[in-house]
Amino acid sequence: MMNQVTPDRQAQRSVGVSDTGRVRENNQDAILADDGLGLWLVADGMGGHAGGARASEIARHTVRERFCQGASLRDAVLEAHHAIRSEQREQPDYADMGTTIVAVVERGEGYEICWVGDSRAYRYSLEKGALEPLTRDHNVAGMLVAAGALSADEAARHPQRHVLTDCLGLTGEHEPRIGTLEDRWRGGEWLLLCSDGLTGELHDREIARILAGSDSLAAAQERLLAETLAAGAHDNVSMVLIASPEGSGKEVSLGRPRWRWPFSKRPL
Repeated sequence: MMNQVTPDRQAQRSVGVSDTGRVRENNQDAILADDGLGLWLVADGMGGHAGGARASEIARHTVRERFCQGASLRDAVLEAHHAIRSEQREQPDYADMGTTIVAVVERGEGYEICWVGDSRAYRYSLEKGALEPLTRDHNVAGMLVAAGALSADEAARHPQRHVLTDCLGLTGEHEPRIGTLEDRWRGGEWLLLCSDGLTGELHDREIARILAGSDSLAAAQERLLAETLAAGAHDNVSMVLIASPEGSGKEVSLGRPRWRWPFSKRPL
């Protein structure tokens, strides 16, 4: 059952959808696609139905609110973490809740990405037909990939690929480590933000094939969701697709994310 859809009828810069999937009874994800603000995000909640859904909603609301108040994207994401921790302390039923997040903000001719957890951002070139991961998973498998101990294909099958090393709402004294990346738009490119409900069912090669065969963001979203559901959709499935603005330059350098590895495993 689909519970969140963001159409592209006005600005037509983005589309977004969040679906419960085939197995879960409830949707704990949250998405935001605000072309007017130039702010887009996907959050994948955890900690039981009530807790997970609450955590992802707090993240979406706080990031949007703080961004509108002038905070940087990174600071807004960190504020979301503190808001979730405050709710945990006030509501014992939510003590184990948390959420991943991947968020993009547009800044002039460029954009910034911030993420925590294993929700991902990809860049797809319409001209080259190439899909490029822009984030690295903050989980045990991702830590092993960064250390050179696993390949990306091996990580996709690793038994601890769902064990997060960082999330919003992380308990204890440490703040979550927020991955960041800045770059300039290239002409004819799409950004894909998604939860692991999508990437857990479809390999990057399959995602690239679907995008290559789609002539619009709406068509790409529809096909990605349909094939994820057909593959089983064992988790909630959420995604946001964003098109580069018209007139974007094609020759720009790729930004380098500021990752700090390895992460130590922490309890959620």
